Amino acid sequence: MKRSLLILAITTAMLAGCSTSDEYASKTLVKADPRFSDCNLPTIEERGPVRPSLFVVGSFPNEQWIHTENHMMGYKGDGIYQAVSDEKAGNVSLQFATMSWNPQYTAAGMEMVVGQVKELKRAGFAKNTQVSLPTDGKYVWTIQLSPDKAPLLTMVAQCK
Repeated sequence: MKRSLLILAITTAMLAGCSTSDEYASKTLVKADPRFSDCNLPTIEERGPVRPSLFVVGSFPNEQWIHTENHMMGYKGDGIYQAVSDEKAGNVSLQFATMSWNPQYTAAGMEMVVGQVKELKRAGFAKNTQVSLPTDGKYVWTIQLSPDKAPLLTMVAQCK
């Protein structure tokens, strides 16, 4: 009996130490740059960190991992690249990549939720981001890179 109580007390103490407060959780969330969900952000002529063009490439209907003009990303300045495209509701597996697949990027945890910012990571073969698009409509795909091409942030948002 004493042994069971001791195990229960240790387990409870360990679990309590692993819990996070709302204050801590709110400090770790990344706040979305309003430009990330702007479906009308103008493309600029300035050279961005990556040349040639980046694309949103994935399991989109009728595209199946083909780099298409529909998903070509324009450079918006400040390391931000975006593509605005009409999408069908459903699950999509994707990466952000040049035609040569070098460089290529994916979201941290390899998943994104519409309207939420995620950390962007370097990708590779089969390191695809999973996204569930809730409804048919126009979406804006955004990534942000540092001047040295290091991945920073990503987001997908539905255009209003």
